[in-house]
This record gives sequence, C-alpha cells and structure tokens, in this order.
Amino acid sequence: MLRKLFVAMVLLVAVALVTGCAPAITRTADPSEGDFYTEEEYQKLKKDQREAYCADLLTAYGEAQDCVESTGSDLSRERTAISDLENAVAGLNPQLMGLRSEVNALQGQISYFEGLPRMYMVDKGDFLSKISGMEEVYADPLKWKRIYRANKDAIDGFADPNLIYPDWELTIPRDWPHSYMVKEGENLWMIARRWEIYGEGRMWTEIFEANSNVLSDPNMIRPGQTLTIPR
Repeated sequence: MLRKLFVAMVLLVAVALVTGCAPAITRTADPSEGDFYTEEEYQKLKKDQREAYCADLLTAYGEAQDCVESTGSDLSRERTAISDLENAVAGLNPQLMGLRSEVNALQGQISYFEGLPRMYMVDKGDFLSKISGMEEVYADPLKWKRIYRANKDAIDGFADPNLIYPDWELTIPRDWPHSYMVKEGENLWMIARRWEIYGEGRMWTEIFEANSNVLSDPNMIRPGQTLTIPR
C-alpha cells in the first residue's frame, strides 16, 4: 500500500512537469481504497482534480503510516505475549517430565497387577493364608478371607475354611468391589474396615450415604442385603 502511494506521488510530480491541458476523465480514483489513477488518466485530470487527488494521496499515505505503526505496536505486544508463554512453558517442562515419570511408573504397576493370576490351582500342603501370602497373590497372609469369600460356595461344605484340596481351582479377586452382600453379625463399620472395601472403619458413612435410598438407619442392615460400595 505504501509503495503504491509513493509510486503514485512520484508519477504525479513527473507528469505535472510535462503535461499541459488534457481532456477531463469521469472516473474518480479513491486512494483510501487502494484505487489509483494510471499515468494516462492522471495526464487527463484538470488542475483542481489533480490537487484533490494529491490531497487524497497524502491523506491515504498518512492513514497507511498510522496503520503500519499500529500494526507494529500490536506485533510487538504479540511477540511479548509469545515470549511470556514460551517462558511459562519452559518453566512447566520440569513438572511435565516429573508427571511423565509418574505416569510411566503407574503404567508399569498397572501392567504388573494386570499380569497377576486371577485363578490359583491348589497344590499339596496349601492353605488359604499360605496362598494369600504368596507374592503373586496378595503378599499378605492376613488377606486370606477374601479368597475364602470368593470361593465360599466350594469351601463352605467343610467345617475348616483351610480344608482345601490339591487341584482345586480357586478364584483370586483382583478388582475393588462395587457392591457387597451383608453377612450375619456385620455392621457398616465392619464392612468399611475390610481391606478390599476401604480398609478404614470410619469410612462407613460413605456406604450409608450411597445407600440412603434403602437404609434409613445405619444400624439396620440385614444379612443377604446387597449394598453399593461407592468408588
């Protein structure tokens, strides 16, 4: 735009020096819209038309300069904003690397747990706490009751829950239950205290609130009743 204006003004001066009277033209150029006279058209302009055209050129030139200055200021602000963002991103990189390390570690743990057996074939000399204490099962002999509850139908026919036989295939629960069937003599505190539920008796209120549609009193739960365990 500025280049066109400059060229047009140079042409004005050159043509004004060499041209005399010429037939007037009817088209009116508007420099503010980027519309300029050709050299031939300018030669045909009358003096007052040339003066008006020159004035329009100067006005358009001034407006173009203002636009360039304004755009330059905007560009400077944008560059500053980009620089600020780049600095902010650079500052977040250490956190991002830390989070990536945590994610990788968690993915490794997930892969490990997904690879743990969900079934166990009883071997000679096995009993539930021994199986529960195995590294690939729960690595904790005290968690044998969950194996017992998951295989209750098969084991309940015997007086001793550890009375299991070789070649029995036992289910090893791996998921965190979303429901729980109440046993005789249990209350919400005892249920919440189970390690596979919350491991904390004080969290019984979570279970009560999640089952408020069927429980009006936290002390009034019945054996055989299935409760929702919120996660």
